[in-house]
Amino acid sequence: MNEEIPIRVQFDDQETEWKILVEGDGPWQLRLESPHGIEASANGDNVFQALRSMRAELAPRGIALCCNGARANVRPSGLSSSHGAWTIYVLHMWRPTTVRDLVPTFNYAPPNLITSIEEQDAYWERHLKNRKNWLNFINPIWWLYFLTASWGKPKWR
Repeated sequence: MNEEIPIRVQFDDQETEWKILVEGDGPWQLRLESPHGIEASANGDNVFQALRSMRAELAPRGIALCCNGARANVRPSGLSSSHGAWTIYVLHMWRPTTVRDLVPTFNYAPPNLITSIEEQDAYWERHLKNRKNWLNFINPIWWLYFLTASWGKPKWR
């Protein structure tokens, strides 16, 4: 599979559009191209992991990818990961994650939502710890949201 995806990039306090080339069916290879040529490339078992590797390479150069995969509160599910992680879940601390929280990995996210990989990992750790909290199971809002999850549709923004 070869696909070219336009992506917004923040560099030198300006937001411009570059493109990401996605190659393979697993392992996946990403190549970021600016108007001046190839800026970075990365490999991964899915596009989310490859994107994280690419972000680690770009961060010291002051380049930030403005996409959902660069937000602090996102992670792919196990099933999504096994199919390339083209969609990821937006995680919330005090309510369950449902189909309504699915977003495409490469869709635009505003620069104020973009974080470092370390902040993304820290949020994931807090989220995992919070999921085990017994207060979730006595919270009526949590149950209401969980039981009505099938009524929603993914957000393709």
